Amino acid sequence: MKPTMLVEEGDIVKLGQPLFEDKKNPGVLFTSPAGGKVESINRGERRILQSIVIEIGREEEAIEFNKYSYEELDSVSSEEIRAQLISSGMWTSFRTRPYSKIPAIDSKPSNIFVSILDTNPLSPNPETIIDLDRDSFLLGLHVIKNLITCPIHVCSGENSSIEIQSDDRIILHEFSGPHPAGLVGTQMHYISPASPSNVNWTIGYQDIISIGKLFNTGKLDVQRIVSLAGPQVNKPSYVKTRVGACTDELTAGELTPRENRIISGSVISGREAIGPHAYLGRYHNQISVVAEPNSKDREFMNWLTPGSRKFSKIPLFLSSLFPKKIFKFKALMNGSDRPIVPIGVYEEVLPFNILAAMLLRNIVLMDTEKIQALGGLELDEEDLSLCSFVCPGKYDFGSLLRAGLTKIEVEG
Repeated sequence: MKPTMLVEEGDIVKLGQPLFEDKKNPGVLFTSPAGGKVESINRGERRILQSIVIEIGREEEAIEFNKYSYEELDSVSSEEIRAQLISSGMWTSFRTRPYSKIPAIDSKPSNIFVSILDTNPLSPNPETIIDLDRDSFLLGLHVIKNLITCPIHVCSGENSSIEIQSDDRIILHEFSGPHPAGLVGTQMHYISPASPSNVNWTIGYQDIISIGKLFNTGKLDVQRIVSLAGPQVNKPSYVKTRVGACTDELTAGELTPRENRIISGSVISGREAIGPHAYLGRYHNQISVVAEPNSKDREFMNWLTPGSRKFSKIPLFLSSLFPKKIFKFKALMNGSDRPIVPIGVYEEVLPFNILAAMLLRNIVLMDTEKIQALGGLELDEEDLSLCSFVCPGKYDFGSLLRAGLTKIEVEG
């Protein structure tokens, strides 16, 4: 993304007012999640935009958009719906597969995927959140249905309590099992795998609620209900906040005193929320907190110890005799970088019909032709998070995959 800034530090902005436009994706607007004063615009190396900080005003003004009833939406054209999604900034809710990018404003997908099943560690239950505003969720689905004439795949867990009327356009699917059953990449793989000739879009369930509220009230909805959880959280809970909220403020007084790592998103696929990035991510529904390792946590030749309190995917420690044991994880790698060893651990956590070890090897080697041939274009960083977690070689496959996808997109 390369932003064209539409505001400066010190400007007063309204909720829903455009902050910048993406030069690489013309017409895509990123709007303000709050009304108030632009306190700072943080940039990193090569002036890469990191964050825009807005001090919320006492009287939060908001941009007004068109509003419709459920019945009126049927007479609204897809062009009008598209225009409102773009102007409000809600177009950024959509992401493409391949590449996990915001789609061009004039593009159309082969399928749209909505997952109302979240199997990430300590994630909130989507059905609990949808139940709080079921009407807005159903209205949001109706808006998307009227936007584009393609199948909309709604993926839930078994025996879902969310009643959605299926038809020739809205197709319901049930998934079960441990993580990554709730990832949209897994669901897409079994329903309609993404490829350059079969471009799918994904959208989060809370964004669908926000779209429903936008078209019903005429005001941009930026509410987020997230889980605040992890070994270092005193009282894990659901927190009602907004997109881009300060994670330092959300965790203040909630953590066990010691040096902690606050993560926006899942502990296995989120990003560290620190400094100019200490804010709730646009696509995240949880805040995870684990302890930072200290000198006492590092043990010399710890692989020689019985390890009754240590986790390993392979039966290396005594703890493997207790498969349901719960561990208190820290931000410790438990080892250094080493070669990839194909001993079957990747295949156990990547439920795709692909050659996992071969694909991961070529991702590390950055062999873009083989990445494409082996199904790498279906994947996003989160799809490989468990592979990174169990990797004996300590590789971060997510960041390596992103580098490979970027190279493929640029070079073709």
